[in-house]
Amino acid sequence: MTLLMKNCISYGVLGLGLLMYFVFIGSYQFIESTIVILITLLSWSTITTYLDTFDTIIFSKILSSMGFIFAISFFFFFGVEEVPIPKGAMLFSASGIAVTLFIVFASILPLLYVIHGNRSVDPANLPTAQVVVQPQPTNVIESSSSIDDLNDDWEIATEEDLESGNFEVAA
Repeated sequence: MTLLMKNCISYGVLGLGLLMYFVFIGSYQFIESTIVILITLLSWSTITTYLDTFDTIIFSKILSSMGFIFAISFFFFFGVEEVPIPKGAMLFSASGIAVTLFIVFASILPLLYVIHGNRSVDPANLPTAQVVVQPQPTNVIESSSSIDDLNDDWEIATEEDLESGNFEVAA
């Protein structure tokens, strides 16, 4: 089977599924349309895997676009309600809007993975404005006179004192 035939089959499944989805949405059958869009995604991914044409970038784009279509449908079914008085007035449901925004957020995630997912954080790839230079610790030995000036009640620990553990650390 040629690649053109494989692509025609896989995208034909998507087209048929979206057509059925819009028919169910047009007849105000939200549950059935949700089932159709999910079966369409599952069957498309199964067919492309079987035909060995599955691509994660294309899958992410299709998943995002179907998520946006589903979010718009959800908003018009549950986020907006038409009331009879005054004529043409609409009420917005906060819970419907919240769920719609969550669906939009979930639909953005595959696109973000496609755009930014394969990049690793490498300081050489960052713009120069974002590179932060961190000072390197230096081992500076102070002169004995400056150490003695700090506090006369303390004495410098010797190697034997450090190994024994019998000493107090200045706070």
